[in-house]
Amino acid sequence: MIAWLVSLTAAAAWCPPPQHEVTVIAEDFDRGLGRWRVEAQDPRTELALVRADGRPALDVQAPRGLTLWLQTPLSGDYAVRFVATPLPAPASAGALAGRVSDLNMFWNAAEAHGPGLALRQGAFAEYDTLRAYYVGFGANGNATTRLRRYDGSGRRVLLDGWADPPEQEAADRRGAMTAHTRLMAGRPVQVQLVSRQPTAADPVHLRWWADDQLLFEHREPAPWLQGHFGLRTTASRWQFASLRVLRCEGPADAASSTTPSR
Repeated sequence: MIAWLVSLTAAAAWCPPPQHEVTVIAEDFDRGLGRWRVEAQDPRTELALVRADGRPALDVQAPRGLTLWLQTPLSGDYAVRFVATPLPAPASAGALAGRVSDLNMFWNAAEAHGPGLALRQGAFAEYDTLRAYYVGFGANGNATTRLRRYDGSGRRVLLDGWADPPEQEAADRRGAMTAHTRLMAGRPVQVQLVSRQPTAADPVHLRWWADDQLLFEHREPAPWLQGHFGLRTTASRWQFASLRVLRCEGPADAASSTTPSR
């Protein structure tokens, strides 16, 4: 069992008592990749089911762009948690071999013209037509950590972030990268993202943590609250483990809860 660093305060931010978290998808990367759709830009991409730190993991070696889509769409109030360990990029990444970069993800992603996802080939620009939220953690060679909103028109709207010079843009209002926003080879990152219906008491509809640090929260008048979750990276190597999708339920919902999907 994973000893999650995400604090009780983080859990309560989306699922306060007397409600409780219920696991609806448990992905331990020990039964193949039937739950995922793979979009790889380079045929040399390697995906392997391994054991790392005593637990099953998915080892990803991506010379170029790669997106792994969870095929089950998500909706309602939910959280996604997983552990990701960066390793030096493989030799197949060419000039970028050895770097540590790009723990990235889409969520509530859909085509601008309607639900579902068209098949793409893994190149980053192909995803510009999505409507989605996106975090790039340790991106651009570990020089930026940013939250973006894809509006379906081809724009990647930068909402907030950190960036080292010369990557900084006006919307990188947090300043330069810090120890909490930068990746380190071999150091696992425990991610939690939350998507929830905003309320008058709490109008924030998305929150994103790395370990016990709340890095992003965002509110907007008409948020996107359903769609697909996808892991994204490029010119990198990652090991992913212990992915969970959780819903927030009240006592009255407990009797109708279903067994987690594995």
